[in-house]
Amino acid sequence: MRQNRNKKRFWANVHLRYIIGITVVCSIIYYLPVIGGLLGWTSLQNSLNGLHNLYGIDFLGLVFFAPVVYTAYILGVIPAVLAALIAMLILLPHAILIDTYPNAFFKPTAFVIILSAVGAVVAMLQKSEQEHRQRMKEMKCLYDIGKATEESESIDEFLAKVVSLIPHAMQYPEESNVRITFRNQVYKSPDFQKSLSKITEELEVGGETLGMVEIYSTRSNPYLKKRNHLAKTLVERIGGAIRQIELEQSLRVYYEQLEDEVEKRTRDLEHVQEKLIRSERLAAVGELASGVGHELRNPLNVIRNCAYLLDMALTDKSDEEALSTLKVLDKQIDIANKIVTDLLDFTRIKPPTQVRVDLNTLIRESLSWVTVPEHVTVNAHLNGHVPAIRTDAEQIGRVFTNIISNAIQAMNTNGELNIDTGIEDGLVWISFKDNGCGIPEENMEKIFEPLFTTKPKGIGLGLAISRRLVEQNGGKIEVASQVGTGTTFTVRLPLDKKEANRK
Repeated sequence: MRQNRNKKRFWANVHLRYIIGITVVCSIIYYLPVIGGLLGWTSLQNSLNGLHNLYGIDFLGLVFFAPVVYTAYILGVIPAVLAALIAMLILLPHAILIDTYPNAFFKPTAFVIILSAVGAVVAMLQKSEQEHRQRMKEMKCLYDIGKATEESESIDEFLAKVVSLIPHAMQYPEESNVRITFRNQVYKSPDFQKSLSKITEELEVGGETLGMVEIYSTRSNPYLKKRNHLAKTLVERIGGAIRQIELEQSLRVYYEQLEDEVEKRTRDLEHVQEKLIRSERLAAVGELASGVGHELRNPLNVIRNCAYLLDMALTDKSDEEALSTLKVLDKQIDIANKIVTDLLDFTRIKPPTQVRVDLNTLIRESLSWVTVPEHVTVNAHLNGHVPAIRTDAEQIGRVFTNIISNAIQAMNTNGELNIDTGIEDGLVWISFKDNGCGIPEENMEKIFEPLFTTKPKGIGLGLAISRRLVEQNGGKIEVASQVGTGTTFTVRLPLDKKEANRK
């Protein structure tokens, strides 16, 4: 059975079949004069016999260059010499039995020497060309690995490409398979199959062995051993590429962290700068407000006293016009007093006195402090699950009252104010949404600045004071608005630590 298998393997070599076929054809051509004589073709025999010794050269014998050169090109020097010896054996009967010129016996020997020399030259040229092609394949593989290094975002992506590239660097790519093991991850070339013949190289990255590269081939071990230098070069290149990708990934992560840190520090710096500018502005406004407030309060008290005396001195209580005028005067004095109070409060906001406060109850109380006109509807959707928090009830109540008053003033007919409460991210939020005229986009950044107002009455301290009060109590105030649609103010206050942990 083994003998039959060896015979099949022998005849399976297509080049060997070609060599035998060429040799048979050359033998027929060489002995064609003899064949012609046996068949009675005398004219053919005579004309071809002359080619055996034309100018002292056996031109028909030159046909044996074909199998020898082909053998040298395909199989190398030694098979070419064997082909030349076979040619000598084919020439020998003709030289002994048929040739008539002197020293005809030595003609096959000369042919063997010449054919062997030609075969050796052809084999060396072919080997040189083959080695050149192999070097080009190896260089292209190394170039492709370098290109894959630049294009890959991760080591997984890089090694998945490499296992497909390495077989193309081998002399017989279709008979080669590659498997790379790196940090317990396995990467295989497409249609990977193990073979008995293989070479293994340890994969080192930064001086540390982290895996191995295995190259399999269906060819014999001697073939693979000749590729040891290539395997070492490829493994060194792969290790260097992995190190490069790791460094690039580290740099990318460091760069992203640095960007985030710079962005964070920039935001912090802008916030500090904004607070500094605001503090300086508030200090200037506060100094002015304190002086103006005290200077205005005394004349206002005098005017109020005079109005009271006029009311007392008015004997005819039926004079409605006079009574109406006194009421208007009294109301305007109240408005002026409120402005003075706002000015003084702006300069002397007290530290918060924090106690446990039910915000839903505080909102209802704030609504009771405000006169709601008939054209405005207030809807309070208060979440019953909102827990009590520690805050200054007086200060936060004042914030609610101010926001509600502003919302009412912003609505003309069919006004609607929706008040909602809830919990989110460890904070209690209270939103006041109206369907009033809205705030123009260019004024959104200014509404919390002191002395900024678009209303005919007031001096623009309400929202500035409200923000200071909310921030003093550890919260923040936000606004969203669209002209013609309405405005939403949202106040966020921190939960107690126990409540925040529970939520």
